[in-house]
Amino acid sequence: MAGSPVIQCVGPSYHLADRKAAIQRAVNCYPKRLDGNNWMMCATPGEVQIADLGAEIRGSHVANGRWFVVAGSKLYEVTSAGTTTERGTLTSSSGFVGMDNNATQVAIVDGASLYIFNTQANTFTTISSSGWRGSDDVVEIDGYFIFVDPDSDQFYLSAIDDGTSLDALDFSSADSSPDNIVTHRASHRQLWLFGALSTEIWVDSGDLSFPFVRYASYTLDVGCVGKRAAVNAADTLFWVGQTDRGAGIVYMAQGNQPTRISTSAVEEALRGSTDISATVMWSYQIEGAEFIGLSAPGVETTWVYDAANEQWHERGEWDAGWQPLLSGLVTAFAGQHFAGDSTGKLVRLDIDANTLNGRPLVRERTWPHMIQPNAEPVTYVCLEMQMKTGSGGNVTLEISNDGGFTFGPPLVRSLGAIGRWMQRVRWLGLGSAINRVFRIRCSDDVPFAIHSATVDTQ
Repeated sequence: MAGSPVIQCVGPSYHLADRKAAIQRAVNCYPKRLDGNNWMMCATPGEVQIADLGAEIRGSHVANGRWFVVAGSKLYEVTSAGTTTERGTLTSSSGFVGMDNNATQVAIVDGASLYIFNTQANTFTTISSSGWRGSDDVVEIDGYFIFVDPDSDQFYLSAIDDGTSLDALDFSSADSSPDNIVTHRASHRQLWLFGALSTEIWVDSGDLSFPFVRYASYTLDVGCVGKRAAVNAADTLFWVGQTDRGAGIVYMAQGNQPTRISTSAVEEALRGSTDISATVMWSYQIEGAEFIGLSAPGVETTWVYDAANEQWHERGEWDAGWQPLLSGLVTAFAGQHFAGDSTGKLVRLDIDANTLNGRPLVRERTWPHMIQPNAEPVTYVCLEMQMKTGSGGNVTLEISNDGGFTFGPPLVRSLGAIGRWMQRVRWLGLGSAINRVFRIRCSDDVPFAIHSATVDTQ
């Protein structure tokens, strides 16, 4: 193998709209820069269950050092160890709830009702006020809870530092463009009002009659596709945009302006969604790096953006084919990240876990095309992988000779017995091809990492 060329086995998921044209995939693994131009494929975190609340996880929020979760019709306080304490009962039992907090209160909205949990007195109150118009979400800025009147261009406020007090006259309109507000977010004390086709940015002017005013120069000709298709992460905002020319581009706010970060592959995936308005976005952090995930109905996997390296990979669950991650609503609490799912499971994201709460966590790396420009077949004598070994388990190699349209049977190799750190992962006699594609998969409950690969040809 001396002098065998190093082949490009580390990289993101495909970037072109046609997956076969840019075949490479990174599913449940992602490229991480080590130093300079040195990269490796790292494993995405697994999941470890900490609690089962027995009903759909509808919302999750950390307020004043305490973690609150809505499951079904119940509000729970949850510790990092999974101990739960019931704190209140909602009138609804399904569907997303919005949550945010001021210094002493957690506001919870489910579209029809507003609930306030007082974190000092530990009291739960359903608010009945003529000033309440309904809202699908809530954000807090400078002590004000801010709500959006459903199916309108209007938003309205609570009293400062008191979500139980609502004045029917404390409202305004995002009326620079003739579209309704889809959702809203707070970023750097700015209020972002995402319409269907436009976005306005408002700030607190300090005026006691109505504090928020619009930045006239910051009206964007890009809206948002859905109520949960925007997320705060990496010290800015990310959202799935929509304009009068189409929908499905992922944007990041840079200097109050939208910057496209999605690849053609991500946009093609979103174009195939059966309901793009139901797109859900969330984020988590690994070793200081932020990752922004999005799932949409009808899309095969969950797409994840690595904000540090500006690259996309995929996450998913394997069941005779790829499916999006079951868990979402990721929340950072007590130095860890937690997620919930529609079945009521609360899980901890754990880089040392190699299952999804006991379900197989399949890692897949499909390499780029190895095309011979002279259209002459190349014989592949040996492929050697530099992988993490010594923990047991197996890895499989699948080979395509038609550019990734079909793959042959899996060729299994050991990752080395526990404690056997010098294991070589090698495949010999791999045949000839003009357009070769290699695919690596590992589904065992063992650590996973790819450092590099070499190939011997003739």
